[in-house]
Amino acid sequence: MLRPIRRPCTPRETILNKVPVLIDPMSGDWDRSLVNGVFLKEDAKYILSIPLKSGMEDSLAWHFDSKGEFSVKSAYHVLKDKNDLSQRRQVGEDSAISDHTCNFNWKKIWELQCQPKVKLFFWRLSHNNLPLRMNIFCRGMDIDTRCPVCWRLNEDGGHCFLKCKFVKKCWRALNLEQLRLVLIDLNSAKQVAIKILSLEEDKKLLVIDFVWVWWDA
Repeated sequence: MLRPIRRPCTPRETILNKVPVLIDPMSGDWDRSLVNGVFLKEDAKYILSIPLKSGMEDSLAWHFDSKGEFSVKSAYHVLKDKNDLSQRRQVGEDSAISDHTCNFNWKKIWELQCQPKVKLFFWRLSHNNLPLRMNIFCRGMDIDTRCPVCWRLNEDGGHCFLKCKFVKKCWRALNLEQLRLVLIDLNSAKQVAIKILSLEEDKKLLVIDFVWVWWDA
């Protein structure tokens, strides 16, 4: 994987159809002088960082799957994600946990008994203002929008904190599965924040600390 968008930005002035062309046949390692001479500096850096394994041949890979294997299921998810993104753009929505206007006492966040960085994180989460990949993409940057944890579906607020198959395991391990299901049904990031802040003190701090640790990790 060279870049988040999985293709070099170097102009195609030289025809290189196979990876072995860039490998020194004597050492079995990258031909650094050739790579640096053909590709732009940023592309060359990513290429040279890829470890090589002797005896491997070029092969096609489906980059929407963590194993590189194409399946009808993965193709369906890719198509569904694109359709969902198109619909969100039409209605001006950036994320599954979107940011709608609702009454909210913001002082409750700053009065939380936790570290200032956690308060700031939760404030940004409630505004749907975290640098999630779908948020970045909707602001015009061409990046791979898949979740960097499960590498299956687009990373928006709903997926990152509530729907990723790995984050689900954490909610269950903390005996918070019922709360997770309630939060999934809410329509905006602010509504999610209001629901969390309405919990009993110990449970509220547990949830906020958990989503912070998950994001930080």
